[in-house]
Amino acid sequence: MTNNGLGSFKPINTGISGLDEILNGGLVPNRSYLVYGRPGTGKSTLSFQYLMQGVKNSEKVLYITLLQTRNEIREIFASHGWDIKGIEIAELPKEIHEVSTSPQTIFSTADIELNEISDSIVEMIKNHQPSRVVIDSLSELYVLVDNPHQFRQHLLKLKRLLNDMECTSIFTSGDSRDGDLDHIKTIVHGVIELSYEIPSYGMIRRRLSILKMRGMVYRAGYHDFRILTGGLEVFPSMHLAGETSQTGFPVLKSENSQLDELLGGGLQAGTTCLITGTSGAGKSILANQLVLAAANRGEKSSVFCFDERKEIFLRRAEGVGMPFEKLVQGKVIDLQQINVGDLSLGEFAFQVQESVERNRSEIVIIDSLSGYLNAMSEKNLVIPVLHELLGYLGKKGVLTVLIVTTSGLSSDSGFKIDTSYLADSVVLLRHFEAHGQVRRCIAVLKKRYGPHENTIRELSITEKGIEIGQPLSDFAGVLTGTPRYEGPHGKLLQK
Repeated sequence: MTNNGLGSFKPINTGISGLDEILNGGLVPNRSYLVYGRPGTGKSTLSFQYLMQGVKNSEKVLYITLLQTRNEIREIFASHGWDIKGIEIAELPKEIHEVSTSPQTIFSTADIELNEISDSIVEMIKNHQPSRVVIDSLSELYVLVDNPHQFRQHLLKLKRLLNDMECTSIFTSGDSRDGDLDHIKTIVHGVIELSYEIPSYGMIRRRLSILKMRGMVYRAGYHDFRILTGGLEVFPSMHLAGETSQTGFPVLKSENSQLDELLGGGLQAGTTCLITGTSGAGKSILANQLVLAAANRGEKSSVFCFDERKEIFLRRAEGVGMPFEKLVQGKVIDLQQINVGDLSLGEFAFQVQESVERNRSEIVIIDSLSGYLNAMSEKNLVIPVLHELLGYLGKKGVLTVLIVTTSGLSSDSGFKIDTSYLADSVVLLRHFEAHGQVRRCIAVLKKRYGPHENTIRELSITEKGIEIGQPLSDFAGVLTGTPRYEGPHGKLLQK
């Protein structure tokens, strides 16, 4: 039972789990709701799922169509693989549609047709006595009115009937840019807006927003969703209220003694580490070392690849002595390949959250943050959404590793991000030239929790993994990519 200011009631499930989560359990029973949006936003699909949930609950449900025919609706159900059994479909009588062709001398055709349709809808509801009803769509009625007051009177009459019959109803409507829906929004108990955007590349980005729910606690803001075969899949935005941050998170070691020395013993769970550097400097291998160490401790990880296919990721890991294929098959690592243009910001955040919850992951790798930013069309929202995601992971005690690639082999230009805003720790990997060879180096630039070395060390990648040498104390200007060697020969790692 829920108490949202309307007394104790059992919420009405919509049949869409993500939407029910946003609504704090579902809809208030025996109330009327408006679902509106442009054509193709998913209004009818949402309505069908709402009615199917009623059938699942052994309720009588009614779908009143003012535009589509029964055959068209059956085709929609078939395309989703749904069973239409149990859903009563009601169409307007043919004679009502014929009213508009009859000449009228005293009353306008619109007045007569609106009255006829309104009376017919009332009769359908009284005859079927449903506990759930959908009227699709009010737009077909509104075009018949001469003024909003006339339509409002008919809608109030319908709403009172539905409330008296203890029926929970959904009205659908097309979008309106002229404020035509305002008079409807004031009458209904709640309003759900559906919308979409078409990016220059990739899939359509769909989202919904709860504009109004009287006396209810709900999750405000935009929430991404998809229309798939089988209905709407809603991805609720991050919700950190009520979460309690744990204290005393453990320090996670990498099982590489030189790396742990650089990191002051390791990285703390519940923090975010940014590994940045030039292409090929070893960023992913370094992150994978943390995942391998976690697997050896019996802990699980989630890895999200934006920049390469799963097969290449696994082959590269195996090439440096990391048996990731076996770990993925054993579900120790949840490895997911993210294709550019496939996901919206909200869907990816939900996917990470679902993986952590399902897999009980202790470490999350996003490889790479550069690929993540390039894959998302909503550039202005990327950092705020990512910040919320990192906040959620931090409260869960998850160590999050973000990989960022800078441009070129030695330049520090390219990807720009406020690391102090996102990351608790920053590890820099670079190429440098010495003794006629291109070499790698590593340094810890920042660690918010605990000490760390301030030295720059050489990094080598072999078939046995990573090897970190002693501090490059005989060099000056290593991070510029063209250092000056000021010491004796023989101090670097052998190749």
